[in-house]
Amino acid sequence: MKHHVGFRALAGFLCLLGMGFLLPGCSLDPNSVKLHTKEEIMKLVEERYGDAEFVSMEEVESPKHKIIFTFRDTKYGFTYQVTSRPNSVGMDGSTFWYDGAAVGDEYRDAFLQYFMEQEQENFKKHGIVLCDKVKVERVFDDNRRFSLEDKRLLSTTYRWKEDLKFVWERVHAYKKIPGLTENYQIDVYDAELVEFYGTQKEEGFVTAEEQQIEYYMNQARELAGVQDITYLRREKKKVSEVPGLSEQNFYEPELKEQDRKVMVYYFSYEGKEYFITDNWVAQYRDPDGSGGIFQFYQNYKYYKPVED
Repeated sequence: MKHHVGFRALAGFLCLLGMGFLLPGCSLDPNSVKLHTKEEIMKLVEERYGDAEFVSMEEVESPKHKIIFTFRDTKYGFTYQVTSRPNSVGMDGSTFWYDGAAVGDEYRDAFLQYFMEQEQENFKKHGIVLCDKVKVERVFDDNRRFSLEDKRLLSTTYRWKEDLKFVWERVHAYKKIPGLTENYQIDVYDAELVEFYGTQKEEGFVTAEEQQIEYYMNQARELAGVQDITYLRREKKKVSEVPGLSEQNFYEPELKEQDRKVMVYYFSYEGKEYFITDNWVAQYRDPDGSGGIFQFYQNYKYYKPVED
């Protein structure tokens, strides 16, 4: 199988180098890590979210060392917290801490709560019910649920486009917030959450089928190592009907045993037709038999099947 070494894992590994000695910057004591100052956090907050008033700060030692800063949004008056804590990595049952504190903030959640409270009556008149979380059991025949937190809009009356436009205009009536009002997406389901319609973006609605096609075309580009492919069509087929597929070692063996159907996406490259399926199989990437990895089955390149 193919493995990737993450930054934190690498940092932890470096902490252990040197015949068992910890390198400078690494420690078993989180209290030895320098956290952000009030001035540093204040600058970061104002760069991200605009003018803010410092309210308080609290240093917490247990269970983990951190500093919690509380700010008040100058324009809207709601408070939110920002936390500075040591970076860490776990390895062999131990936790190692290293210089470079991480920052987490709750501005988005605090703003959404404020927004919902301010707009509740306005939305109610429009027939929209805001809630912190989308709960299926709370969705009735005549009710619609829109949740900014879950990025979901549910509509049994199929008014989600109109509802979304209304909500979107109200969000922008306040101010743009990084990660919320820039490149924002909302997943659209039916009332029972049994069918995914697609994703509403600022620039328009993308259907579930279009998203799936784009996803598998990107997979094909990566596996084939080419970019200028052209999507042709997709078809549901039995495993036995897809050339070479039944010979593979399946990630989900029952798919092969019961000869279920898989979705086959066809694409062209330099005038020839190829395909990629939506199921994983174990294949070799290299002629020498090294680099076995599960990937979507495709026929642009042939990889020797991995034995069960």
